[in-house]
Amino acid sequence: MMNITVIVIETIILTVLFTAAVLFNSKNPVDTVYDMPQPIIDRCLELGLIDETKKAESRETRLKKLVAALIIALVLALILYFVNGTENFLQGFLASYIIWLVIDWYDCFVIDWGWVCHSRKIIIPGTEDLMDSYKDYKFHAIGSLKGMALGLPVCALVGLMVQIINWII
Repeated sequence: MMNITVIVIETIILTVLFTAAVLFNSKNPVDTVYDMPQPIIDRCLELGLIDETKKAESRETRLKKLVAALIIALVLALILYFVNGTENFLQGFLASYIIWLVIDWYDCFVIDWGWVCHSRKIIIPGTEDLMDSYKDYKFHAIGSLKGMALGLPVCALVGLMVQIINWII
């Protein structure tokens, strides 16, 4: 049976880890440019600050994201099974999707809207005239909706892994 208190604690811990990862990865704002609106990406390409191989659509980036999703799904499934006591697909899916949604919304409203849209530290030199793009709330809201949709198959995989662990153990 799912334990809501444990899910809340896990969500808080994962949100803190997510925040730390974002802060670490944003030390050089150019490294996060592909999470920015297109005009900023285009300017960075023009300036030679980035190349196309790091784009979200690139084979390399998709492979990295797939491997990361598989690792995250496995770790989350193990935690949900052994710590939360989830025992089947539905419990694993629901618990992981609740966590996913909270982090997704935190990313949109706190990280993107609260920090990215207002921090001078993330402005890439040569893009200072693109402040409207940095403050594109709609872009980040659409990104959050995409994240919510992306979470469905990842969390379904978590649920499947929880079910498989339960069959094995």
